[in-house]
Amino acid sequence: MDKELVKQFAEKYEDIKKLYEKHQSLEKELEELAKRPYLTTEEEIREKQIKLEKLYLKEKIYELIKKYQKEGN
Repeated sequence: MDKELVKQFAEKYEDIKKLYEKHQSLEKELEELAKRPYLTTEEEIREKQIKLEKLYLKEKIYELIKKYQKEGN
């Protein structure tokens, strides 16, 4: 994810800001799971959920950026 581009749009658009903050929160949760020597079955499931949710958020953020870029032209 091009963080600088996202940050620029997050400063300007509240919807992107919220999605980006949620993405960052999930990233921190994923980092915490990665620090563990092993994961329980529930933690493995949660890890997969986080990765899917992050991907979804990333796609939504880029959709919104494209939309706002088109509107700006």
